[in-house]
Amino acid sequence: MRRSVVIAMIGLAALLVGCAAASPLRSVVRGDLLAEYTFSDPMSFEQGAYDAVTLRVTTGVYRIEVRRGDNTLWWGQWGDTYDDVVIEVETEQITERSENAYGVMCRVRGTVGQPRTVEPEMLAIMAESTLEAEATAEATAEATAEATPEATAEATAEVQPTPTVSISDIRATAAPNEGDGYLFLIQGTGFAAIMRARGRAVTPLVNWTQHDAIQTGRAKNALRAICAGDYLAFYVNDQLVAQTTDSTYRSGQVGLAASAANPLGVRVEFDNLMIYRAQQG
Repeated sequence: MRRSVVIAMIGLAALLVGCAAASPLRSVVRGDLLAEYTFSDPMSFEQGAYDAVTLRVTTGVYRIEVRRGDNTLWWGQWGDTYDDVVIEVETEQITERSENAYGVMCRVRGTVGQPRTVEPEMLAIMAESTLEAEATAEATAEATAEATPEATAEATAEVQPTPTVSISDIRATAAPNEGDGYLFLIQGTGFAAIMRARGRAVTPLVNWTQHDAIQTGRAKNALRAICAGDYLAFYVNDQLVAQTTDSTYRSGQVGLAASAANPLGVRVEFDNLMIYRAQQG
């Protein structure tokens, strides 16, 4: 997993960038429930352990623990590919320091956790390899039955079955994700933003803006991100904190993300991730 997007944190002396949105530009409501993650299953979301971060499903939550505070964004993604969705998740910042960012992503490029479709050519290779291995094993068995113990040992050493290609091998060689998608982030200092990520480049669509709805420091916050057509909206604890329009990405996976600016890092836990179909209110 190549999580190397750099998120610029707002400094203590920086000015606010505009005001939080007072009312929604469009009426979008929750439709059918598309997916629900309570993180009771350890294989229910992307996981990984690296020098700077651990992403893990544990004790009924999804935990991102960033150990190096260098503004690098780390995220995990999972599930089906969606276009218009409403994403809701409960978050809790566990560590004390507030120089961080965490939240959700929509329309993330990638297919993590999705079944892979094997190309017909690969299926033919797998079938041929299996037949060769079975023929070799049969020939070895016949030779073993007819030969002396010394000849049997020699034949076994010289004739080995041809290895087969497994589905897991195909998955392991899949192309890596690029990190493209939309970010809906809050900071432990009480700021919120909507950003567009393209590879390592991050463009603020709504720059860091302070809002009283955000619980600061070690606290819980309920996040809701709306991706409906070109409309993007961000709610924290049921209050609208940012909204904008952008048509760069139309579909993708859902992700959970965290970053730290303080050298001590940050630990954030996510629970009860719900994905709904977005529909006009």
